[in-house]
Amino acid sequence: MAPRLFGTDGIRGRALEWPLDKDTVTRLGVALAQELRAAGCEPSILLAGDTRASTETLAGWMAASFQASGGEVTWGGVLPTPAVSQLLRGSGCSAGVVISASHNPADDNGIKVLGPGGQKIDDEVERKLERQLLKVAPTSAAGLPPLDAALAADYLDLLLASHDSPRPLAGMHLVLDCANGAASDIGPEFLDRLGARVTVLAASPDGTNINRDSGATSPQNLVEKVLSTGADAGLALDGDADRAILVDERGRLLDGDDILLAWARHLKAQGRLPGKRVVATVMSNFGLERSLRSEGITIKRCPVGDRAVWLAMAEDGIALGGEQSGHIICSHYSVSGDGLLTGSHLLATAAAGSRRASELSDLVRMPQLLINVPVSERRPFDDLPGVAAELADVETRLVGRGRVLLRYSGTEKLARVMVEGDDAAEIEELANRLADAVKRELG
Repeated sequence: MAPRLFGTDGIRGRALEWPLDKDTVTRLGVALAQELRAAGCEPSILLAGDTRASTETLAGWMAASFQASGGEVTWGGVLPTPAVSQLLRGSGCSAGVVISASHNPADDNGIKVLGPGGQKIDDEVERKLERQLLKVAPTSAAGLPPLDAALAADYLDLLLASHDSPRPLAGMHLVLDCANGAASDIGPEFLDRLGARVTVLAASPDGTNINRDSGATSPQNLVEKVLSTGADAGLALDGDADRAILVDERGRLLDGDDILLAWARHLKAQGRLPGKRVVATVMSNFGLERSLRSEGITIKRCPVGDRAVWLAMAEDGIALGGEQSGHIICSHYSVSGDGLLTGSHLLATAAAGSRRASELSDLVRMPQLLINVPVSERRPFDDLPGVAAELADVETRLVGRGRVLLRYSGTEKLARVMVEGDDAAEIEELANRLADAVKRELG
């Protein structure tokens, strides 16, 4: 059986160690070229990555093996993941490859493979690549081709063109936290071109500081800077700039659930929310569902991961979807999460209505507790009598007034126990009971 390499967001792990060692990465380059040729495509990829010290090495291995297999490589250098997604659609390339571990620490890295339309490849293609990888031999050849420096400018033009007016953020003072990642150059220029006065944080990548105490997963410095400068709002990206977290002028964090609520209302008012539906993952707070329902908007739930969000949107023609983490997709503009696009459009809706950022969302969250339980193996929960019995009891207790979610992490050896309800003390008790049951069976 082929080893599982791909998780919920591509291949991810410790940089330069399996499955990101030279042998595996070069085999993947060969397998990808063969798979594209088998699908009737001339193998060609748009390749880029984030600011980690290991990115260029991994990209070089991928480019060398892909070219040795008869493929063509366009090298974009440091670019956000959504830039590759956006640029693919007009590039003529048959796939995109992004070397990035997104919000993970600098010692990690990853490989994301995108289809020619900019969307992440589906499970079946990933499984084919995993099987094919075992059959091919690693290759060595010349490394990276010359950098195509025009790609960053082309992506900036696409971002600017997504707005109806040339300077929708004119008069706003914004703080932008680039997480020392892939948008460290393009992010400040983009917001400046939209008319904002920009104070920039964490935009000096050195290969080791990506996501360190910064960005969408560590926004405290952004909160403090917004408050100390009296800025109108803050925007935090992650390492590959596909997430967006906002901070309002009061220092309050607005996560993906807040953004979905605000953008859904805006699109509905414009008549641009087909079926009055949005997609949210199983992790989004029940308070979002309740707030949208009061607006006549319903939620379609899907598994975790922005790829799952996009598949659920495409299946039913839904225009907006996203994750609590800040991966938001609006199909009017893109097929993947794009932190700069998301943040700029939300802030533009506030500016157009002469509203402050604090008025974007009035979401009232239901108490929610998430417990991560380290596990020695992943077995179906239904096969664990103690866990199954505890889960059934918790579900019965919460009928009509809360919910429980039990799942395995797609990237770590963890079981995630999430419980929501009206009573914080009760959900803590129920979550701990269920977590203890998992520990007894799998710890």
